[in-house]
Amino acid sequence: MLKPLEHLYRQAATGFAFACFFLGGSVLAAVVLPVLGWFPHHRRQRVQGLLRGVFRIYLSMLRGLGLIRLDIEGRGTLRHCQGRLIIANHPSLLDVVILMALTPNAQCIIKHELWNNPFLGGVMRRAEYIRNDLEGGALIEACRRSLDEGGNIIVFPEGTRSRPGVMPRFHRGFANIATLTQVEILPVVITCDPPTLTKGERWWVVPATRPTFRVVVGECLEADGYMTDRYRSMDSRRLVARMEAYYAERLANV
Repeated sequence: MLKPLEHLYRQAATGFAFACFFLGGSVLAAVVLPVLGWFPHHRRQRVQGLLRGVFRIYLSMLRGLGLIRLDIEGRGTLRHCQGRLIIANHPSLLDVVILMALTPNAQCIIKHELWNNPFLGGVMRRAEYIRNDLEGGALIEACRRSLDEGGNIIVFPEGTRSRPGVMPRFHRGFANIATLTQVEILPVVITCDPPTLTKGERWWVVPATRPTFRVVVGECLEADGYMTDRYRSMDSRRLVARMEAYYAERLANV
């Protein structure tokens, strides 16, 4: 009797959490963020700092409601991160929230559809996140400017959420950013057991037990570790292959 009731509770709590997320985004965009706009000095940093605090509170709420467990290895590395390209695999919808909550000065490359989303579009625009449909040169320049200012760019090289049991396949965009800006790369491996909020899964399909998210921050890869000073396109391809192998090794036994 207790298990069906517990499952029903987590379904209801998940619905409540989603409602808080989207309604909270609307309130932020309509009320809170415009106030920050009155103070133009470091406005983007203020907005992004506020969002980090909101995401931290949201994660605390999810844990308090008993919806997730969170295990983080290397939290200090992310806390002191500055001017780096953070890449991560993407098993769940919550990956973005987790990384944004853990990373200071977080800059995201977002899907252009979110720019006009009725709930989150205002937040995306005021935080000045980078649209993924920018022309190539403009996107690289936006990344370079953010990195020079100490921002940390979060990228999910798969481009979308992965499916359970499928090894990640990376697009070359992150490698192009890395080779053109010669930025340090910080890999983060995320696992979720049991899987939840995966690609194509409805929010109300909650797993049989409370999922545990494990975040493992790897060692930083400096630019001279992937640049050969010969052909950038070859460096990009090698970097993609190297990072796919890195994630395949660490996810093989999960």
